[in-house]
Amino acid sequence: MTRELSRILHAGIPGIADTVRVEGGTTIYVSGTVGVGRDGEPPADFAEQCELAIRSLQGSLRRQEATLADIVRLTLYVVGLDDERMDTWHEVRDRFFSHEHSPASSLIGVARLYSPAAWVEIEATAVI
Repeated sequence: MTRELSRILHAGIPGIADTVRVEGGTTIYVSGTVGVGRDGEPPADFAEQCELAIRSLQGSLRRQEATLADIVRLTLYVVGLDDERMDTWHEVRDRFFSHEHSPASSLIGVARLYSPAAWVEIEATAVI
């Protein structure tokens, strides 16, 4: 069975889909990915953590023969969510995700992640 995606982009918020309809295909659930450097530690820069978390997400998807364009649902958890961090996330996200292939998305502020130095975690659902 082949996969068919129908995305209805959000009218007021660029970069996210209001809805995504999937028919057929194989579903992939990606556990939360975080932004850590080669040393396994989160860098002290929020934008860099966002980029590293997306690159980790790409690697997880690649191992399942999927890409960012296959993501239908994206959930982002951010410690200390404020306007500056939201704007930074959008800037980084837009370098990796095509608005045409925007997933349904949620951005959630949280008190803490696995480490006090970690500020962002991304979960995703993809269909190939």
